[in-house]
Amino acid sequence: MTREPMSPQSPTPAASPAPAVALIGCGRWGRNIARALAGLGALKVVADPAQDLAGPIARDLGVDAVADTAAVLARSDIDAVAIAAPAARHAALVRAALAAGKHVFVEKPLALTLADAEACAEAARASGLTLMVGHLLQYHPAFRRLVEVVEEGAIGAVRHVSSHRLNPGAIRTEETALFSLAPHDVSMVLRLCGRQPDRISAMSATISGAGLADAYWANLAFGDAVTAHIQVSWLSPFKEHKLTVLGDAGALVFEDTAPAERKLVLYRDPIDRSGAAPAYRKSDGERLAFDAAEPLKAEMSAFLDAVRGGRAPATGPDEAIPVLAVLRGIEDAAAARPSAAPAREAA
Repeated sequence: MTREPMSPQSPTPAASPAPAVALIGCGRWGRNIARALAGLGALKVVADPAQDLAGPIARDLGVDAVADTAAVLARSDIDAVAIAAPAARHAALVRAALAAGKHVFVEKPLALTLADAEACAEAARASGLTLMVGHLLQYHPAFRRLVEVVEEGAIGAVRHVSSHRLNPGAIRTEETALFSLAPHDVSMVLRLCGRQPDRISAMSATISGAGLADAYWANLAFGDAVTAHIQVSWLSPFKEHKLTVLGDAGALVFEDTAPAERKLVLYRDPIDRSGAAPAYRKSDGERLAFDAAEPLKAEMSAFLDAVRGGRAPATGPDEAIPVLAVLRGIEDAAAARPSAAPAREAA
């Protein structure tokens, strides 16, 4: 399989002051974005109608807190916005910010429909402004190292990618577990497989009573030789964020919930073909070192660099829209069959 070289994602050095950024949305992840931007000297204001959320963050970080998003977009002293509002509001906020002349970082997903995502992309192209989407793991140093090792040929040709994102986490009412969790997994799978899937099958489970699917199981086929599996759930009793890449000469495992020394492991030549039948060689694997950079800080640094006029972000609309297309394909495939949990295996 042919892959394009991995684009560098570290920001280029810049002597100019940090752009002035307003954060829109101060929920669970928004407060992390606020702290990352403040640490980079870029955060100027946080905006959220819920001032009980925005106020404490603003006081802690020494910035303004406002309730009115429109007033923030009208400010001439703001260069860019970071949007961490509910997913259903992403597209409208992106278009409003671009229309106001602001560069935009928006948390995943870019939008909930392809039509809205395309409209956002067109608005960014027409304005000449940066539009970057929060596919955080594309900036994770362990995933970046994994991609480099794959491209070096250490595991041979990729044959299967498996990604699990299981959380005992927040049950959403605005978006399904697929749109809340799986953008990261789809983004990584597409990066590794280098193309859109030819076939998608999926199923979902609705258990919590919140009215939206709580778990998804999806299978993707890329031609005849490469497959992928994605499982996401916010009802798992344990947390697991694990990406496994199987090649014809080895395997790589990126387990973000593992201790640092076991977060990225390479298994070389696990199949013994010297006998009459193939046999699996068990091993502890080779622990791979990677940069210690904090992923969110690296992501925000890449955004600020793009705003300054540096390298275009790796997760712009050209990367984000194919991810959304696969998410829509998984949703459609799951809707085509009754929503249910997987059958129990026979004892």
